Amino acid sequence: MITKKLRDEIALIWTFDTHEHIYPYHVIVEKKPTIFEILEGSYVSWITRIPKKGDYTKLAKCLRRIRGNAFLRSCIKAIRDLHGVDISDFSELSLKEASRRIMKAYLNEDWQREVFKRARIEKCILDPYWNIWIERYDKELFVLALRINMFLFGYNREARDHNGNSPYLLAEKLNYDIETFDDYLCFIDYVLKTAKERGYICLKSALAYDRTLRFDDVSEEEARAIFGKSEKELSIADKKKFGDFIMHYILSKADELSFPIQIHTGLALIEGSNPLNLVSLFRKYPNVKFILFHGGYPWTSEIAALLLSFSNVYADLCWLPIISPTAAKRLLMELIEVTGGRRIMWGGDCWVVEGTYGALMMMKKILVDVLTYYVEKRYLTVSDAIDIASAILRTNAKEVFKI
Repeated sequence: MITKKLRDEIALIWTFDTHEHIYPYHVIVEKKPTIFEILEGSYVSWITRIPKKGDYTKLAKCLRRIRGNAFLRSCIKAIRDLHGVDISDFSELSLKEASRRIMKAYLNEDWQREVFKRARIEKCILDPYWNIWIERYDKELFVLALRINMFLFGYNREARDHNGNSPYLLAEKLNYDIETFDDYLCFIDYVLKTAKERGYICLKSALAYDRTLRFDDVSEEEARAIFGKSEKELSIADKKKFGDFIMHYILSKADELSFPIQIHTGLALIEGSNPLNLVSLFRKYPNVKFILFHGGYPWTSEIAALLLSFSNVYADLCWLPIISPTAAKRLLMELIEVTGGRRIMWGGDCWVVEGTYGALMMMKKILVDVLTYYVEKRYLTVSDAIDIASAILRTNAKEVFKI
């Protein structure tokens, strides 16, 4: 009875989705999406190699081998709900039928909006890392995060972040000349200020894919001496020092501009992605809101401890429910007990709306399971539980991002 009440109430909550990479319609439709693109855009390709498009025999075999994977299970749920095909038998017939219906759905220019409506997603924050200064996107569905990785690679014009981005390429696009170190800092100022004016609502760091999350204090003189040197002249330590200085510089500007910053933690360059590496930043910039992604997986309890220790730190469970529902449940319980339901939010972190739908359904199931437990133990009332679910899915994020 309690489970049904919570399931029904949580299903009705409109969600503010804090993090997605969803391709705009004009981008995804060019790919002529089938089941292959949906699986790739929902992380299944991270667990098994997706075969060449159209090879349903090999695809069926690949999926059978990973049938218990959470990425796949959330994708199965989405395809069943949205396209009316159950692919859980992993037969060539069901996979082909799913492709046929997916292709038909994407003939509709409003397909993404329809999925958002069915999922009850009000709006989401888009991180378009493939086009930092994106201009063509659905403003009804998305608001923007500015990916900052590239700025830490501005020590010379050849350097790129892990997505191939360079601040000098952006400068060319914006007709901005960079010759000196002072020009470079002014360019960062210009981009951040202009991004604010364009409606970007936060900054996003995925630097855990590029380097350690430990950012030391580096003097301007040291960074200035590194600027402009060629790759042959630079050591790994030099590159880290330059990046450390720029990160601190960006955070000082984020403070001035009231930009929250989302930070990827865990599951990247694993040896450097522990969220505890960020503690010095939390202390130095108490007015900046730091939103830690992915529950820091596998360092989930560290995330809960950081929220207890720092009032400017927030937990975003994006991606975690489809990495490991078990880990997501465990962390959610810790966070509810530590914060009371505050400073917790959720995002899907997918490239296709089907992935986002499946991730949200997984998150809502986790909420139902966790909150049912607390109500049955009389730790919370049903009303308490519904309020906490609404805060996590909607109001906490809207308060942080001032939406």
